[in-house]
Amino acid sequence: MGRRSTAQAVLTDLPTPTPSQCIARVLEPRGGGVHEIYVPASETRPDSITTLASLPTKFRKLIWVKRGNYVIAELIDTKSKIGAEIVHVLFPEHIKNLKRLGLWPKEFEEESAPAGGGKDEAGGDAGDDGSEDGDEDEDDDLFENPNRRPYEDSESDEDQ
Repeated sequence: MGRRSTAQAVLTDLPTPTPSQCIARVLEPRGGGVHEIYVPASETRPDSITTLASLPTKFRKLIWVKRGNYVIAELIDTKSKIGAEIVHVLFPEHIKNLKRLGLWPKEFEEESAPAGGGKDEAGGDAGDDGSEDGDEDEDDDLFENPNRRPYEDSESDEDQ
């Protein structure tokens, strides 16, 4: 499978884990295609585990796995430090599909919910009653570039 078809398959296929696979969260990258992952407890595994997982070479430099991403991993029993292999990297569309199918782990339910979206299902702001009180708080939510000096609007400069 070539690079283009691999990328197309990763983005368009809706994967579901097989009985030997599990959904895991990436805790941190370790370098060299190795990531530390957290696998929650399930019916087949009574305990949650943290292990190292390798990213296959067909995904390297094609898909970037960051801390907090979710993956489908296949646990392997070896005597090496690597305890799993990443089979698929999950994107938001994949997560929605797994939740719809009821395959998403309950332990990840509250973590994968949008943190500060503030939108309800109707598309409007949650709790919007038509008042304009929230406009003053919008300036505080703007992104501030840490590489720039903060802009100070002082009245003492205007007096001079």
